[in-house]
Amino acid sequence: MKRKCGKFAAVFFWCFIFAITVTAEETAISGFVDVIYTDAQSENSSFGMGSFEIDFEKQISERAAFEGAVVVEDGKAALGQTLVDFSIVKDKANLQAGLIDIPFGIDYLTFAACDRKLITPPLTTELMMDGGWGDIGINLHGKVSQLNYNFYAVNGMGEDSTHAPVNQMADNNNSKTFGGRAGFSPEEGLEIGLSAARGPYLKNDSEKLWQRTGADIRFESEAFNLKGEYLTGKEDLTGTAENKHKGFYLEVLKPVSNSIYAVVRYGEWQPDGGDKVERITAALGYDIAADISLRGEYAINKETPKEDNNSVKVQVVVNF
Repeated sequence: MKRKCGKFAAVFFWCFIFAITVTAEETAISGFVDVIYTDAQSENSSFGMGSFEIDFEKQISERAAFEGAVVVEDGKAALGQTLVDFSIVKDKANLQAGLIDIPFGIDYLTFAACDRKLITPPLTTELMMDGGWGDIGINLHGKVSQLNYNFYAVNGMGEDSTHAPVNQMADNNNSKTFGGRAGFSPEEGLEIGLSAARGPYLKNDSEKLWQRTGADIRFESEAFNLKGEYLTGKEDLTGTAENKHKGFYLEVLKPVSNSIYAVVRYGEWQPDGGDKVERITAALGYDIAADISLRGEYAINKETPKEDNNSVKVQVVVNF
């Protein structure tokens, strides 16, 4: 997700550091850091810091648990997913409250660099979900037999200076965004999901809506892993105008050995009546040790009008 920055995050960070110092024996602390080298046709090559993230987990009681994340990106402290999870019916029904990585589709499961096997996100996440949707609200989730579910009510997307949808901390209108995802696992290693979300996004306007629908699939086996998503989107604009678009990606991961893997992803995004954007991404990963990974990625971008913006990226991720 795009991390939530500001003074609140810095205050929270130091207050939480003090709190866990007092109760360190009962709090699980982990995290990761990544460094990226980028060489793109349209810009100068450069080394850069990705994210430095510290994660906290604490079982408050038998029926309540806390998790939080503090992230430093571009020299700014921010909050990652930070919430309390209440158990209503064990495993079958739980309620989260706080800042949530919104469970729309399946890419939200790999927002963190330590979880993503490629360096860059899919086009659908980048262009339709503002790089990764994180929001404040509540989420009812659980699992019953082969079905898992999430139903949430959150502040919803906001708007930037060009009126494009963006992540926000506080709501900019008097209505909320509602959505959910249902996943079905007919057999071990296979899951099929459907997602939908709908709510206003313009400042002080509860009538103009931001909408997303999606379908996803993932399959995991010893031979290979496959996952993909298809999304449609619509934003109501001023007057009677609307912006419609759609996109999809398909990604395949193939283990080469116990420590080496190869990944290929193909993605598309297209606005209604506009030109299609395509991206082919190929990567090779090497797990140097249990907590250190090295990845190399080459991305081929196809746009109209044509732009020379293919890129090479190399990333080192260290977990701790």
